[in-house]
Amino acid sequence: MMLHRLKLKVIYGDPLQQDKAAKRLKLRVILIAGFAVFVPFLAVTYLLWAENRVMKLLFIGFLSALACVPVVLYAYSQGFGKPLKALWKERPEELKWLSLKIGFLYGFALYWMILGIVEFLFGYQSFRAALISFVASAAARDGFEIGYLRGLKNAKPSLIKIFPDNRRLSEMFPVSGQKLMLLLSSALIGGVVIGSFLGPLLVKPQHQVLVAGLIIGGLTTFSYAWTMKTAPTIRALIKYFIWPGFTMSVTYFLILAYLLRIIFQLKLSPAVDFAILLSASAAWLTLESVFMAYLQQGKTPLIAPLTINKELNATS
Repeated sequence: MMLHRLKLKVIYGDPLQQDKAAKRLKLRVILIAGFAVFVPFLAVTYLLWAENRVMKLLFIGFLSALACVPVVLYAYSQGFGKPLKALWKERPEELKWLSLKIGFLYGFALYWMILGIVEFLFGYQSFRAALISFVASAAARDGFEIGYLRGLKNAKPSLIKIFPDNRRLSEMFPVSGQKLMLLLSSALIGGVVIGSFLGPLLVKPQHQVLVAGLIIGGLTTFSYAWTMKTAPTIRALIKYFIWPGFTMSVTYFLILAYLLRIIFQLKLSPAVDFAILLSASAAWLTLESVFMAYLQQGKTPLIAPLTINKELNATS
């Protein structure tokens, strides 16, 4: 669900990082998206005060995901440098997938992560509309970056189904073979064993999140390095551990923890609860880390060698 974010950051982030005009425009788009959703969701949040808590959270999450659809389409058009109406005529199938995956599904997943941060890490027991601004801003950021890459003059055309490059996880199964199964099995079994041991000892969610980030981040960084044919530098591995290793581990753990504990309200023992969350998060990110390494190894890139300095028609 968040694999596109890893691709954008790890594999395809260089062109945008070198384009100062595009980075300024992206910041403006992010700010506009955040402010645009704040007022309506302020009203929605406080008008639903009579609903029971789970139904209220589900309904607001659904509305949040719907709100991210126009946000991501607007951001994509700004990044691409063309009006949305023209893009819809040229790329209707692509924009439908963009709306579903990056707008609705990604927005829905981010919503649970934000709730997990606010409730588990900071102890807030009530929801605030400002949190939806973070969800919309993240969707706008990714929509802009995908549009920017698609709009590069020498970008290779392809239908977006897995963003941003139409590369499927299933590609690597015959290639990685036993190594992939070994890493996934280690992540699952290790998560169960470590989670069962540490679950009763880590009472506070803040401690659980920190430990999950360190353990899963380390495991996925190792998986990434071991899959690469050319060993990454120590500096590259440290950067990978910080993002996406630690950061995405925390993200996945918070999403799963909030759904398991608050929405589904499963009353499990501390050992079973932490074991499930740790193993599921570890397997999830390990699989994606192996895929990141697979994509790095000389496979067909999204774009040809770049001529940066793209004209941003959206600013004119």
